[in-house]
Amino acid sequence: MLLLFRMDANLRRGYLIFVLTLTYLATASSISLPEAILQRLKVGERIPRRPQLQIQEDAAFQRRMRSSLHPRIMAESGPTWNTLDGSPPLIIAHGGASGLFPDQTAGAYIYAASTSLQNTALSCDVQLTKDGYGICRTGINLGDSTTINATYPQLATELIVNGELIQGFFSVNLTASFVLNNISAVQSNAARTIAFDGMFPVTQPTDMIKFSLNTSLFWINVEYPSFFYQHGLNMTSYIHELISNMPIDFVSSPEVGFLKTLKSSVPKTTNLVLKVGETDKVDPSTNITYGSLLSNLSDIATYASGILVHKEYIWPVDNATLYLEAESTIIREAHKVQLAVYGYGFVNDPMIPIYNYSFDPIREYLQFVPASGSHIDGFLSDFPTTASEAIACFRGATPAVRLAGTKPFIISHNGDSGNYPGCTKLAYDGAVRGGASYIDCPVQMTSDGIAICRESPDLLIGTDVSTHSDFLKRLSLIRQFQAEKGIFSINMTWAEIQTLKATMFSPEEDFNVIRNPAYNNQEGVLQLTDFLNYAKNTSVGILIDIQNGYFLETEVDKNVVGAVLASLNASGLASSDRVMIQSEDSAILSLFRQVTNYTLIYRVVDTDVLVTKTEVSDVKALANFVTLPRALVQVASNGFLVNKTDIVDLFHAQNVSVFVSFLRNEFVALPYDYDSDPTLELDTLLKVYNVDGVITDFPATASYYLSNTCSNMKTQAIGGQQYGIQTVVPGALVTQLALNIQPPPPSQARLNVSNGERNLSLTLNAPSTSPGPNTAPTASPPSPQSEASRSLKLNITLISIIIASIIFHHFK
Repeated sequence: MLLLFRMDANLRRGYLIFVLTLTYLATASSISLPEAILQRLKVGERIPRRPQLQIQEDAAFQRRMRSSLHPRIMAESGPTWNTLDGSPPLIIAHGGASGLFPDQTAGAYIYAASTSLQNTALSCDVQLTKDGYGICRTGINLGDSTTINATYPQLATELIVNGELIQGFFSVNLTASFVLNNISAVQSNAARTIAFDGMFPVTQPTDMIKFSLNTSLFWINVEYPSFFYQHGLNMTSYIHELISNMPIDFVSSPEVGFLKTLKSSVPKTTNLVLKVGETDKVDPSTNITYGSLLSNLSDIATYASGILVHKEYIWPVDNATLYLEAESTIIREAHKVQLAVYGYGFVNDPMIPIYNYSFDPIREYLQFVPASGSHIDGFLSDFPTTASEAIACFRGATPAVRLAGTKPFIISHNGDSGNYPGCTKLAYDGAVRGGASYIDCPVQMTSDGIAICRESPDLLIGTDVSTHSDFLKRLSLIRQFQAEKGIFSINMTWAEIQTLKATMFSPEEDFNVIRNPAYNNQEGVLQLTDFLNYAKNTSVGILIDIQNGYFLETEVDKNVVGAVLASLNASGLASSDRVMIQSEDSAILSLFRQVTNYTLIYRVVDTDVLVTKTEVSDVKALANFVTLPRALVQVASNGFLVNKTDIVDLFHAQNVSVFVSFLRNEFVALPYDYDSDPTLELDTLLKVYNVDGVITDFPATASYYLSNTCSNMKTQAIGGQQYGIQTVVPGALVTQLALNIQPPPPSQARLNVSNGERNLSLTLNAPSTSPGPNTAPTASPPSPQSEASRSLKLNITLISIIIASIIFHHFK
């Protein structure tokens, strides 16, 4: 950076344009920056910049930025927005894309600007160093968000902040040169990846201009102005200086006194916003609680144009049930006095969920822009890409009922098991209502030969069997089922199982992410015949998943195939083309192929197995469908996608359609590449991998995705802007940012489709089956979009991040 300041002004501007041009070229092609250029960018120590120095360096660039500003108005054909000014809600990138990268860094800002709606605002939480320079850091204690705690622990001290004694590391004790050259940013949220810790240095507010790309709005938040004043640092003067030298569109602060000092001296184009704390918390500049301040919105309107409130001010949450309560009137009342209302607290990865949203963050954004009523004026989000998707693509989308055979297939996993206890009528109702094209029954057997629908042969999963003391003596170990002891359905009669109630199963419980328990103990266990009688009166298809069938037939003497066929016959579905049969056992599928015309699916259970053309041919001999575990399709290591596999292509080449299982919305189930957004995973599986269907615990999320206005690479105009859902390129983050993450070693074991199974014979008269059409779909045609073009948008992001990191990093 020192080299940049030794250049004359024209050369500096030319250098900046050169870097931006490289970024543009990265958009137009999949080029990589030559190593020689990368080496030349590794220069000198970083020198702190005053705002006036920045404007002298980049005046032409800033004028260009200013001229690109345009109103946030919808196209005439767009939806109606009940915001204060009729514009779509503003997306405010909280420290950039801080849900993925350490906040307020080059990586976070560039990623946010590249993947979000145009005119997304980039935000900086400004703090002052002891020599009066501004830096962007969240939280007054730098030990929470930088490497200083690990590298300079001796610098820890204690200071009083707004009346509270805090131990840590404070900018008021450090020079800007020290901060910029000796410490780097780290992720401060424990739920997020630490892979980028130490990769990016601390930034200054003026750095946002270089990182803004397709946005032109900037938001400065001043959290502790009184604290800095107490240490001889005048934040008001600094903001004046900043505003006079770069485009600042919003300044927010929780201190009324600070905003009032700015009111008369900032340009009308700069909006002042009161950030509102908890109702009983006191504003240090007035000693008035925020609850009292909000009781007089007209007074706030005399010194501010808007308020920034936690989202629960608008939609309160019942802490006991984790459901939303009635909407407050704060937006409506604020709009009456011409105050805009912005919300904060929007994240994709909350440790405490709100169950109304089904772990789908897009639903949360849509909650604040309902079909009728007042709309929020802006979202301060750690995941601006998801906020952009919600506003641009999903408002007005509804999950349509999808008929059997409609591609891509949306297949429920134990019904709508993300929201209701699995394999219950509640869950199946939810799946049909949510737009599933097929609902499923995983078949288990009772000791007296009754086929039931249960997600596992172990009744400890998904029922209240553990509360029945007389059944606990049935605890046993059956290794063909699982490695742990359980209470298994084959050791209980149907009469006994009828006494049980279904409960919610939370597959991510080890991460303390719990699904909604509200419907526990309301419904009993369903027989297969109950499920079939229900399903035949809907428009959706039927998937019967026979689990552990070969073991049940050969070692437990349970005639599972006969029981399934008898149930289908009794339900009048003996020859229905709506029925698909799935099994992981080749002998089970071979037997069905001999006696029925049902569509057959081979299910691969092993997540670490090698599949070649030979194994695909073995599957093709059994079925026209294959269900693959998600880990075989998209390989991840340490939480990141490491490459794009060719397994789907192998099956498509032999005309075998591919389903992927099991998709879940909980953020802990998603690779970091997906921004904790299940919609991005759906988009990648369907567009990049070209899978033919998904098996999901949350069928409505998949159906909403297929109904959005930006699907199939279509875009929607928003105020003259175009937006398409960001397609994730598997492995791009790891390879282009050179993360030290190695792919898992390749499997040495090949998929054994037959697994030595002998032929089975049917011991129960099969229902009569008249020849009917086999409705197995053929493989999806390859997308006309090339792999290179798919990666363009992310390439610009990643290449830009690399450039910015190298330019601004301290190289020793």
